[in-house]
Amino acid sequence: MTCHNCRIECVRNGKRNGLQRFVCSQCGKKFQEPRDFGWIGHKQADEEKSLMALHMICEGNSIRSTQRLTGLDKKTIMKLLVIAGERCEALLATTIRNVPVKDVQADEIWGFVGKKEGHKNPFEGDNEYLGDAWCFIGIERHTKLVLAFELGKRTETSAHRFMAKLADATHPDVPFQLTTDGLAAYPSAVYRNLGNRVDYAQHIKIYGQTPEGERRYSPAKVIGAEKKDIYGDPDRQRICTSHIERQNGSLRQWCKRLTRLTYAFSKKWDSLKAALALHFAYYNFCRVHRTIKVTPAMASGLTDRPWNLAELLA
Repeated sequence: MTCHNCRIECVRNGKRNGLQRFVCSQCGKKFQEPRDFGWIGHKQADEEKSLMALHMICEGNSIRSTQRLTGLDKKTIMKLLVIAGERCEALLATTIRNVPVKDVQADEIWGFVGKKEGHKNPFEGDNEYLGDAWCFIGIERHTKLVLAFELGKRTETSAHRFMAKLADATHPDVPFQLTTDGLAAYPSAVYRNLGNRVDYAQHIKIYGQTPEGERRYSPAKVIGAEKKDIYGDPDRQRICTSHIERQNGSLRQWCKRLTRLTYAFSKKWDSLKAALALHFAYYNFCRVHRTIKVTPAMASGLTDRPWNLAELLA
């Protein structure tokens, strides 16, 4: 260690709390080597408890239940979640790039931050980080790999950002088939960001009238579906959104913030985004998929074994 004042090499001067101390032989100033907090970044929790807390969140626990079971403070858990979410979002952006794919399905899933859109008062109407929050998700049908996600409103702007991420995640020289639902914002977003790389089709469900007793919480019964070619030459046998909708079901089960009719909804936009990034990274690299018997990252050739949570965050 070098003295900050004299710019000369310090000599060892014992230890304190397991950390090496140094003293400058010229000015007598003492220094101590910095403590390494690893990926955590702060000293409120040790790494073992922090990993346990994040593992519990990945397995569907709420913040309060994680607090009760680990003994960590709620604010500490929230800080850990944001740190882990930022790392996972960066990992997904850098690792899932130029992946050769054959069949991609995209959909969006609804959630909300703070309150539902209809409950916002006139002064909150322009706050885009409050109210409805839609997560756009793209998944490879065969490997189950989540290629990209985007948290935003159900608008053309969010659709364009999502498709730009999907374009970066997929290989530019390998054409593939893309299927989405009937959201009107998709066709222009797909053409602008993916162009002639895809054969694009929409799978549009037709709903019947909602029964009186189920009007509020349950969707209407699906009475049919329409397969619509948008451009390119999509294979009509492969026009399907069942796999991405199954992924949406897993997301609602394992990400507590999207579980309906509970108090576990997100109060801050950044917290929801961090929780989603952690979920998708854990899903891709750590959790073995029951159908394909490996993790989606292994099925895609990105890794050769399942990762543990410490490796994911390191």
